[in-house]
Amino acid sequence: MPVERDEAIATWRRAEARVYPAVMVNAALYEQYLVMVRAVVDELDDVRTEDDLVIAWKERRGIAAEVISAKQPSMGVLMDADAVRDAAFCQRHRDITRERGKDIARERLEQARRDQAEWVVLFEDVTPFGSHRLEMHVRTGRAIHASSKVDLDKPTPEYSLEVVQLDPDNGAWLLDRPPLMTSQRYATEQEWQVRIDQARTTFGRLT
Repeated sequence: MPVERDEAIATWRRAEARVYPAVMVNAALYEQYLVMVRAVVDELDDVRTEDDLVIAWKERRGIAAEVISAKQPSMGVLMDADAVRDAAFCQRHRDITRERGKDIARERLEQARRDQAEWVVLFEDVTPFGSHRLEMHVRTGRAIHASSKVDLDKPTPEYSLEVVQLDPDNGAWLLDRPPLMTSQRYATEQEWQVRIDQARTTFGRLT
């Protein structure tokens, strides 16, 4: 289900990106959105894996509308129930990823080996306020750690990149090893993406 899962996650993230910037327009509506999203997340507490979350997303399409109807927030009429639902699934996915981070990384690494993939994304967390992504070269354990940070007080995001050594057997971060490339900061997303591609080429070599 990897492709289907990735498409679902992308949809959830787009919804989250629509919901949270509401704070810039209407702080009260934003607060109520957060409460409704959290209430839907609580309803999804029984979902424990990424694949089960994708299934729940298909089968429980009305979950947010039901929660909004039950809670009756004063600004409920202004809310996009589908966006609340998908933002909640995004948050529940983030919770699952954090709760089962080591298991998920191991499962993805095992799948990458079966697929004979060169690189595998072990961890990725994307929010409207920033991102973290850890992508490992399967055979060597060299890993690209790319992150971004959005500060509402600053006009442009901050981008950073480092290359670290992971255990190629299980993807564990080898904290006693110095970075293969120390953290670098970039002013634009375009330059950041170019440097990520360059790092993938450089550190993907076997020699």
